[in-house]
Amino acid sequence: MKTHKNSPDSHFNNTAGLKKIILFSLCLLLIAKLDAQEITENKTAEYPQVYLGVGTGFDNFTGFMGVSGTLKMYERFSVRGGFGVSGWGLKSSIGIKYDQTETGRWSYCLGYSHSPGLEGIELEMELESGGTQEITVDYLSAGTINLAIDRNWRIGKTGIFYLEFGYAVPLQSNRWRVTDGSTITSTTDMALNILQPGGLILGAGFAFKVF
Repeated sequence: MKTHKNSPDSHFNNTAGLKKIILFSLCLLLIAKLDAQEITENKTAEYPQVYLGVGTGFDNFTGFMGVSGTLKMYERFSVRGGFGVSGWGLKSSIGIKYDQTETGRWSYCLGYSHSPGLEGIELEMELESGGTQEITVDYLSAGTINLAIDRNWRIGKTGIFYLEFGYAVPLQSNRWRVTDGSTITSTTDMALNILQPGGLILGAGFAFKVF
């Protein structure tokens, strides 16, 4: 009886074949993983997406207290609107937003805000003599161009908490009118200048994805 031993060539061919099978299997696993990742990304990147929320702040998008809506048109670009109450009466805003990422980094915002004003506001004016006098003032309509940055944090699966910073550039000055014939002091003039729309933007709010 003869005993046959594997030749070196046979051993080499078996090893090469095994390597090919392993390499082919790894390629299949990689392709399957990439396909699954692409499907997942496509599902999570469906646009448009709508967010609704509430906000508060000074010279921000919603005013002291208001509501906001964001329509995410693309991965990084959104259109947003806001409506609320400010120190100059009602306030409405519209603008665009550029996100570096959805959460965890800074977003850049450009917008416009408009306040129609208020009529018949009674204020206590401090006189130069030291006393006070009641005056009646109309707040005239005023608009601002808003340059701001937002920082977003994820809250749960569909919520976002954000902080807003920036500057609101006033488009008009001295947007008030004294209606009772009084002459206001420099202190009152300064106070009205500070109160009218425009200046540093400080805000915060929550938004939740609706669909």
